[in-house]
Order: sequence, then C-alpha cells, then structure tokens
Amino acid sequence: MCCACRSLVRIRKAEGGGAVADRLDELYRPQIEQFGITLEEAGDALTGAVSDERARACVVVYRLKGLCVVTSHRIEVRSDMAFHERSVPGLCVCTLSADSLSLCPVAQPNRAQRAGNVAVFGHADDPQRCVLRAGDVHDAVSVTFLPEWFSRLEAREQRSALELIDEPGSACDAELACALDRCLCSMTPLFGGRLLDSASALRGAETAARTAIAWFEERSRAERAAGTREQARLVRAAERLVAMRMDEMLTLDELARALLTSRTRLCAVFRQETGESLGAYIRRSKMERARQLLERGGLSVSEVARGVGYPRVSSFTVAFERAFGMPPSAIGE
Repeated sequence: MCCACRSLVRIRKAEGGGAVADRLDELYRPQIEQFGITLEEAGDALTGAVSDERARACVVVYRLKGLCVVTSHRIEVRSDMAFHERSVPGLCVCTLSADSLSLCPVAQPNRAQRAGNVAVFGHADDPQRCVLRAGDVHDAVSVTFLPEWFSRLEAREQRSALELIDEPGSACDAELACALDRCLCSMTPLFGGRLLDSASALRGAETAARTAIAWFEERSRAERAAGTREQARLVRAAERLVAMRMDEMLTLDELARALLTSRTRLCAVFRQETGESLGAYIRRSKMERARQLLERGGLSVSEVARGVGYPRVSSFTVAFERAFGMPPSAIGE
C-alpha cells in the first residue's frame, strides 16, 4: 500500500471517531484554554486576550465551513508552564517565531529567523507536550485543513496533499517562506492584516495550502527526475527526528531503528544527500540550538546542556567550545 493510501485509511478511520465540529475544536480550543483565554465573536472571527502572571497573549481564530481552522496568536511567556497540544489528521501551513518553530515537528534550519519561519507538515493525531519558558515569544499564524477539504481539490492535487501529510514536515526556503508569510499574515490584525469574513478567510487559507502543495509537487518531481526521491525522504525523516528528540543523546543505531532502516544505509544516504555525516549533523544541530537558547537568555548553562541532551555540563562545554571557539558562558555577555 502506498503512503498516500495509508494516509487515506488513517483519515477515514479518524473521520468515523467524532463530528467535524469536535475535530475543529481540537485544533485550537484546548490550547488557548491553557492560557485562560475566553473567545468572543468578532464578525466571522473569534478573538480573545489575557494578561496575567503566566503570559500576555492574544488570539484570533476562524472556523471555516467545517473544513479548516486559521489560528493566529501573539504570546509572551512570563513564567515557565507545562503545555500540551492535541491534534487531528490534516495539513498544516504556518508562519512562526523562532521559539514556536523550535516546537514544530519539522527539521530545524541552521539559524531560525526571529519571525517569518514557514513550515508545512501533516498533523498526526498524537498529543504533544512541552514546557514553555519564561521569555519565550510564540507568535504564529497557522492554517490547518481537515481531510474533508481534499475532496474539493482536483485529483492530482488531492494525491499530492495526501502524500504531503505523510511526508516528514519541512521548513520552507526563503522565496516560498516570504510568499506564504505575506499570505498568512494578511489574514489577521495581529500581524498587520485585518479581520476577514469567512469567505475571504477561506480563500486566503486555500491559497496558502495550494501554494504549499505546488511547492511539494515541484520538489517531488525534481527528486524523482534525479532518482533521489526515497533517499531525500529518509534524510528529511532523520532530520525531523533529530529535531524532535533534541534533548536526548540519540545514537545512530537508535535513529536507524526508529526509521526502520540500517545504520549503514542511513549514514550512507545522509552523506550522499547532504555532503555531511549524520553524526556531524546531530552535533551541529545540538550546538546551534544551544547557542539560540543561550542568546535568548533566561536559562543556565546546565539547563541548556540538558535541553540538548548533555547530562554532564563538562561534556557540553567541550562540545560547545569545539563548535564555536568559546565557552557557553561567554554567550550573552
């Protein structure tokens, strides 16, 4: 069974488990309730805000014809808080601040921008848990389409959408990111746009999703033409898993087992596709993330070390100095 068919089977099973309205709720309501935000109607949108000892936050939500939720929020975290997200199968396109991107299920870029980082990924139905740290800035606009929307697409786009949600998520390159960031931000007053009626919001959301699908199709065609489609998917899956398990000392054997391949094949494919060894990529990713955390401030060196999978501060310090030529304690001075 192909990846797209497996996705469709999972989607149909999910559709039998609850009403569309319940699944739309899962995409935003449990998250904003954790901040104590109460939503009120503002035209065709729902809006809310809160400012207390935990966070200052504001949010705008569109629920669109049982097909889609568009959520935008600006959140300044004031004290550490446990946070969980629920999800349902679907396609998500979002533009994010650096702090939000670090929690997103995609391979992380070498240096995330302060804002305007765009990611495309398929939602799974498993919950995510994390800790939001004091000082974090979680700004985002996200469009999430339920599978019902796929039936509105022509056959080719529908196949591509199903393949896309089965792919490891990706952070988009600069040209695509700029186009999608403008499209998404125009849909909300939180980021320079305006409140829209439902029809206009749905058109904007569909434009973003179709742009992402077209980008995916172009990338897939290029990889198939080069004969590198499966290798590229394996590399993206490895990069995503490294990002999602950043706080672990993940070995190459563990990574290969999680990806249902051999260590030898995984390492060979990764070097062939990227020109870098997988071990070097893991170390570099950890050190780049550590540097970002240290530059942001608010965490001790030992907390940052644990956050990137180093239980011993001494080992972390050696690795950091080897990567950047300075001790971690020098960052931010």
